[in-house]
Amino acid sequence: MVLATSSLPPHVPVLIVGGGFAGLTAALCLQQQGIAYLLLERHPGTSILPKSRGLDLRSMEIFRELGLSEALREAGRDLALAWGVLRGPSLAQTLATQPLANAERVTHPSQLAAFARLAAQSPESGARCTQDLAEPVLRQAAQVRGGDLRFHYELRHFVQDADRVTATVHDRSTGAEHTLTADYLLAADGANSLIRQAMHVATSGRGSLGHYINVYFEADLTKLVRGREFSMFLLQEPDLTSFLLTINNRDRWAMHLRYYPEQGQQPANFTEPVLQRLLHRVLGLPGLPIRILSARPWEMSVRTVEQAQVGRVFLAGDAAHTMTPYAGKGAATGVQDVHNLAWKLAAVLRGQAGPALLASYSAERQPIGAFYAHLSGDMADAHGLVDPAKMKAHAQALLGLPDYTYRLAAVLSGADGPTTPASALPLAGLPGTRLPHLWLDDAHTTSTLDWCRGSFLLVASGEAAPWQARYADLAHNWPLVVHELPTPTTRRTWQQLTRTQPGDALLVRPDGFVAAHLLAASTAADLATSWRQLLAWA
Repeated sequence: MVLATSSLPPHVPVLIVGGGFAGLTAALCLQQQGIAYLLLERHPGTSILPKSRGLDLRSMEIFRELGLSEALREAGRDLALAWGVLRGPSLAQTLATQPLANAERVTHPSQLAAFARLAAQSPESGARCTQDLAEPVLRQAAQVRGGDLRFHYELRHFVQDADRVTATVHDRSTGAEHTLTADYLLAADGANSLIRQAMHVATSGRGSLGHYINVYFEADLTKLVRGREFSMFLLQEPDLTSFLLTINNRDRWAMHLRYYPEQGQQPANFTEPVLQRLLHRVLGLPGLPIRILSARPWEMSVRTVEQAQVGRVFLAGDAAHTMTPYAGKGAATGVQDVHNLAWKLAAVLRGQAGPALLASYSAERQPIGAFYAHLSGDMADAHGLVDPAKMKAHAQALLGLPDYTYRLAAVLSGADGPTTPASALPLAGLPGTRLPHLWLDDAHTTSTLDWCRGSFLLVASGEAAPWQARYADLAHNWPLVVHELPTPTTRRTWQQLTRTQPGDALLVRPDGFVAAHLLAASTAADLATSWRQLLAWA
């Protein structure tokens, strides 16, 4: 493991503030691009609370690309059976009415068929892994790969001008202060982002949906839950509104208890004896030993920034879009934000692209973050609890297949209009959509998505040789990998899927999204022109 030295560098290409999902993923993506960075996290370590509990399909595709999907799946294996939403007067009474099968699993044939169609379009599947288990996996990988990560450091102040960001950094362990500069600043500092507040970035959305106490606790419910594993239990009574989340379906749980400041209630009112009494009531097990690990207030809200870029500063994850936990997209959107941004920063820092390319980050990602944030708010009922019927209705969107389209951004053709989630399936290689998945071997171990490793690609629908020849004169300026389908069968399938002819090719961005469909008649000059247009996006 590579450990950071005590001194801070005087200048870094990218300064990342925040060591959560978005910040750590940004670090890994920048490392993949060969771009140096400094990551600051004000806490001494990664999250000690479970918080986010899942990674959607697209996030797992990104972690597959980074070589971490299996490690994350393994870290969250205890949560794998956590599916279904229950509601009742207490957990014990409600589970007693459940058959020995997971609660509210999707069983309708039409829903199963829809899920099968989605699964066929990715080499990955979503995974359950709580934040306290996932973040150490990401942190360790970033450190082993040579990253400069400083925990217990915080950004105290920053200013930017046309050329750089100047930051004052406080070492919370020693009290020392440092001044450094960066070409760009990435704000991944959470829902209460001090960077966003300092820049007075406008936000919109439903705002507050309620105030809660997050009670993380230990209680052995193994026998009660075994065979009836669930994800969430809802309780709504005139004097008590709460939802209980499973962490490992054995002895670790989180209860989110709603309180009402407008009625004079404050977090300080919820002392440990009060919380113990409420937990016993929710569980329906008055004598059960319970150990409270932490109790922290939080606000459920839906707020999204109008712009995710302010000069040389970029907002990502919760700093750009806060949402309810009901869509399961808080961590996922942050992961996908920084994956979108990293290659663009790299291209500009290497002098391969103009700064205008960076404007495509907000144009592409802000509408996606806003869509999922608003969807998460729409899934809450009048009491602030999730509506299970709405969860089922939006199941396809929640699974995380990237069926959205980047429009009028860093792609060379496509329909007019902003970035939007799309309903058309399957993904078929259209500009602005994620490269289609196709298994390249009978054993289903290697996918076309495995070609996406942070580089530009040309995926030939026929033989690669003609495109390699066209690219030869451009190789010294732009790195590009040319691929062809390995067998006649896969080539035919690919051509049918992407509606391409044998001599065509798809130009694919480093984040796996198709930038252009190039026709067989294209020349080396056409390829060069397409590339310049892409990298000089405006």
